[in-house]
Amino acid sequence: MFNYLKYMLSVPKKFIMTWTIAPALYFLILPLAFANESVENLVIDTQKEAFRGMSENETMMNLLGISDWDNVFTLEGMVSTYFLSLFGIILVAVATIVLLNKMGSKAEEDGTFEFVASLPMTRSTIYLTQSVVAVLFGLVITFTWTNIMYIPVATMELSQTLDYAPLMKATLMAGLAGVSYGVLGFALGAYTGKSSSAWAFGAGLMALEWIANSLSGTNDLFKWIDDNISSFGAYGAPYQDGLIGGDIGLVLAKIAIFLIIGFVGFRNRSLNLR
Repeated sequence: MFNYLKYMLSVPKKFIMTWTIAPALYFLILPLAFANESVENLVIDTQKEAFRGMSENETMMNLLGISDWDNVFTLEGMVSTYFLSLFGIILVAVATIVLLNKMGSKAEEDGTFEFVASLPMTRSTIYLTQSVVAVLFGLVITFTWTNIMYIPVATMELSQTLDYAPLMKATLMAGLAGVSYGVLGFALGAYTGKSSSAWAFGAGLMALEWIANSLSGTNDLFKWIDDNISSFGAYGAPYQDGLIGGDIGLVLAKIAIFLIIGFVGFRNRSLNLR
């Protein structure tokens, strides 16, 4: 077990560091845009007015999950609308799929999985270890992003600020939502032994649920998907409203179901070893 954990951390070490630090530094720009009123007027107000015409396009507003154009250009609105409820979820899903592909179905296809197969471990141990890494990786990188992003809020005099506890609640929900798509890709990649399945199913479900969330107000089917099975729909507004048990339960149930499906397939199929 220890050797496998060491392998999982050492092989994609550069990848893990890149996905942990790079998005955090990028999102660090958000609070710095509110360093003072002059910077805010130059960076935020100018852009808000330049793109105001977009606020008249209802379809575009729905696709971006924006209900209040003026509020989204506040620090709270930018973090809770752009970062956590949309792009953060997508980034976590992509990072999780890629990481687990490197150690699972993709490793089988390119012939680098023999080391893992030769270790004195059962398939159940291999899969369960990867599952734990998938969930923890998604949560760790999301919390790393938001905590680094929060440094200017805690240390500088900004024209706007964020409350830490609600931010962490929103971070947890965003991380779990992203993981729900990532583990679907991981699980079906493990089930089939084909890395392409990971992308097709993980990214495919994410696209379907995003569209359903965006168009839920125009179609009963999309509304049902958004209300009952969508991780985007379950995300809600945790920064403003806190965590809701039903939303957390839905996302956790999806993660558990996907991982169980992958476990059954990985345990029973033949490995693609060269």
